[in-house]
Amino acid sequence: MYHIGVDEAGRGPMIGPLVVTAIAIPKDDLLILDEHNITDSKKLSPKNREIAFKLINKYSKERNWKIHTTICNAIDIDLAMETTNLNVLETELFANTINNLDLNIEMNGKIILDACDVNEERFGNRVSEKIRNWPWNSWDLISIHKADTIHRIVGAASIIAKVTRDKIIKEIENETNIEIGSGYPSDPKSKLALFELCKDELPHSCLRWNWSSIRKHWITTKNSNPPKRDYKNSNWEHANQHRLSEF
Repeated sequence: MYHIGVDEAGRGPMIGPLVVTAIAIPKDDLLILDEHNITDSKKLSPKNREIAFKLINKYSKERNWKIHTTICNAIDIDLAMETTNLNVLETELFANTINNLDLNIEMNGKIILDACDVNEERFGNRVSEKIRNWPWNSWDLISIHKADTIHRIVGAASIIAKVTRDKIIKEIENETNIEIGSGYPSDPKSKLALFELCKDELPHSCLRWNWSSIRKHWITTKNSNPPKRDYKNSNWEHANQHRLSEF
C-alpha cells in the first residue's frame, strides 16, 4: 500500500511560479516521516526546510520513493487565468503531477490532496477526473484543507514544493540583482521589487501580468493599461490531456 501526498507553493504571489509536488511512499515508510517530524513547510524555518528537503530526497533514492514536481511559470499562470481560472489550473497541475509519478497503477493506497478550492470535495473530484487510467476501486482519494498540517506525507510534498519555489526566486534575484522577498503583494520587499521589475517597456517575465496588483501598479506608474502578453512560449497552450507535462 502506498500513500501519495500532493501540495503546492506559490498560489498567491504576484512574482514567480506556482509549484506543485506529489510524493508517493510505502505506507510502512510513514514512520520515517514521523521520526524526522516532517510537517507543513510553513511551520519550519528556511534552514530546517532545507534540511528536510535533503532528507526526503535522500530517502527517495534509498527507498525508491516517487517524487514529481511541476513548475508552472508566470506566463502559464497568466494564460490560464485568461482562459479559465486559478482553481481549474491547480486541478490540472495536481493531476499532471500525480500522472508523472510513474507508479504501477496496480498498487493500492491513498491519495491525499491539500485542497486549493473552498469546496474540498469539488477540488478532489476535479483532480480525480484528470488522473489517467487510475484503478479507483483500490485507491482512496482524500481532499481536505490544511492537509499539510494533518498528514505528514502532504507535509513532505509541501516542503519539496516550497524549497523548489524558493530556489527559483533566488535565481530570479541573481538574474535581476533585485531582492524579491516572498513575492506576495503585501510583502514590502516585493512591493519595492515591483518598481524595478516594471521599469522597462514590458513587465518582467517573472511577474504575473494578469494579477490585479501588477495591473494596478502598472496603471499607477505608467498611466496606461499593462501590455498584452505574448503567449507563444507558454506550455499552457499545448493540448488538453497532456497540458504542462513538459515541465
